[in-house]
Amino acid sequence: MQKVFVSLALLLTSFTVLAEPWIDTRDPWLRADIEALANHGVIKVPITTWPLMWAPIVRDLEEVDNQLLSNKVMPIYMRVKRRARFETKHESNSFLILKAGNQGKILRHYGDDRREKAEITTKNTGVSKNFAWNIEATRAFDPIDGEENRLDHSYIAAVWGNWILSAGAQERWYGSGWDTSLILSNNARPVPALSIQRNYSDAFESPWLSWIGPWTFNAFIGQLESDRHVPHAKLLGMSVNFKPFNSLEIGLRRTAQWGGEGRPQNLSNFFNLLIGRDNCDELEGGCGADRSNEPGNQLAGIDFKWRIPTKKYYGSLYGQLIGEDEAGYLPSRKIYQFGYSTDFQLGDLDISSYIEYADTENEYRTNLTYNNAIYRTGYRTELRSLGSTFDNDSQSVGLGLIATHKNGDKYKLKLTNVNMNSDGVGEEHSISTTNIKFNQIEFHYLNTTKYGLIGAQIEVKDKTIDTFGYQKEKYNISLSWKIKL
Repeated sequence: MQKVFVSLALLLTSFTVLAEPWIDTRDPWLRADIEALANHGVIKVPITTWPLMWAPIVRDLEEVDNQLLSNKVMPIYMRVKRRARFETKHESNSFLILKAGNQGKILRHYGDDRREKAEITTKNTGVSKNFAWNIEATRAFDPIDGEENRLDHSYIAAVWGNWILSAGAQERWYGSGWDTSLILSNNARPVPALSIQRNYSDAFESPWLSWIGPWTFNAFIGQLESDRHVPHAKLLGMSVNFKPFNSLEIGLRRTAQWGGEGRPQNLSNFFNLLIGRDNCDELEGGCGADRSNEPGNQLAGIDFKWRIPTKKYYGSLYGQLIGEDEAGYLPSRKIYQFGYSTDFQLGDLDISSYIEYADTENEYRTNLTYNNAIYRTGYRTELRSLGSTFDNDSQSVGLGLIATHKNGDKYKLKLTNVNMNSDGVGEEHSISTTNIKFNQIEFHYLNTTKYGLIGAQIEVKDKTIDTFGYQKEKYNISLSWKIKL
């Protein structure tokens, strides 16, 4: 696979290069700025599915009369516009990235980049008129899953009308949450996949559908690893986002595990999965004694972000509801997430803040979320949950501040209280074999210098939470350096 990516990169560099077409999950400050502009009516397109397309954001920025922007919004607008200008320069970009800490990172939230104790990464990224790519090779030291050589975040993509087709291993994030997403987050390593995504999010012209406003569509099919109960099972995902009002964004989400060695992978079985007919009592002839006719394991749900409709901005409410099963073609056996976010200025700092609650203890019974009788490795890959970073049967409350100084310095402060694996059953959890309640504080600083982007991060817990031995200390200190080559 690595040879394929390298060969395609050499081929694509012969085109005139423009930019990377989307924004990935590794920059919380850019996301905070984009959300702030959406909160104040500058950006009007859906923004809660990541990777997020640059094209509609750039168009919204260009259509704004910046003379009408307030003193609060103007610096944020200029930061995003400068970033967009850099991303659309007519050149390819290569980087060297070094990251190291005293131990690997177990709990990952939006914007987290490092996974292992130390990583060395080189990447080349760019876009031509019809193609885009990011070739990213990482050498990981003392990795949790044993895979030292990685192509995570690499992809090649082609533009087809208003659609972008891609192949690669991209992190995906479904929803408005900051600490986690209940259905698809950056917690696990990205799954190699083929995907299709709408580029511009223009509303329908038909009067029957124009009411849904700007909309996006994203779908992918990937393959999970071989070292699991059902080797090479497929991971499918689909998301539709739309904004019927400028103040409201709605996301419809769905993922599924399907096929794999020893499982049916014919069109009839896939069709049953697609239409949600995967309960045994809904299938002709039932599932069979060995459940061989059951199509797969699905999660589905809905999330929203709603700007409180006042003349002066007082914040936004957001939430997510995900069902582990289906009843009457609607999600059942549900888990929940709720949050409030806002942005404000403090001196020379632009600050975005949030408070967020999530509960992955299923309303039906414990040890149900992210587990399945067929796919017994669960809704996980490479030892980590594809959904919540805290895995199942966990409750969390997080408070976060993401700040950018007018001189370009960036800060992130996060406080979290977690009740993890509340039922205390270890075999059904990827982090802790027992119930553990802990508090965590995390601080992250980034500074742009003439020598590149330099970062420092410290994370402290009041207890050691990982009972599998990957983390042996309550603290995690790391440094990072990114330089353009």
